[in-house]
Amino acid sequence: MKKPFILTTLIASVFFIGCTVEKDKKVPVDISTYQVHDIQQLQQRFNQLNIQLAQNFKQFKRTEYIAFANQYPLDTNNLRTLNLHLVASTSLKPTKVAYCHLMNDYFTEMYRLGHYNLKLVNGLKLPNTAQENLEKDFSSEDQFYDFILNRYTTYRQVQEVMGYGCNLKAALKN
Repeated sequence: MKKPFILTTLIASVFFIGCTVEKDKKVPVDISTYQVHDIQQLQQRFNQLNIQLAQNFKQFKRTEYIAFANQYPLDTNNLRTLNLHLVASTSLKPTKVAYCHLMNDYFTEMYRLGHYNLKLVNGLKLPNTAQENLEKDFSSEDQFYDFILNRYTTYRQVQEVMGYGCNLKAALKN
């Protein structure tokens, strides 16, 4: 008599636990951490973001050295050269995931910094953006996604060669 009761309870608890698993909650963004007063502050914040990416990328390459064909430093002032820093397609999935996390975090911070200072972004000095309307490019997640993948970087090519998609669009929405 106890066995069916225990079995039923076990099945029911597994069912209820499986049904109540929560998805990742979107963490609210503190807009004040991104807002600046003038174009000089905005340019400085972008420069700091690039310096941080260069340092993080250098450390990542040291840690995951086997995934890279070279150890040249990343030129964060020209992300059209991102394809020179490919993660090998034969790399393990955790390496690819870590790479995506590193780059998506950078692009998310870049987007927020520009988006929350939209009236100032056209005054930014970013490489290879002379023909760009940065205010439009930073106006929405979709516009920024298109800007990053199709005009500002070779991030799309890196993902294709790596054989693993980084899902930047989802990262921008979080």
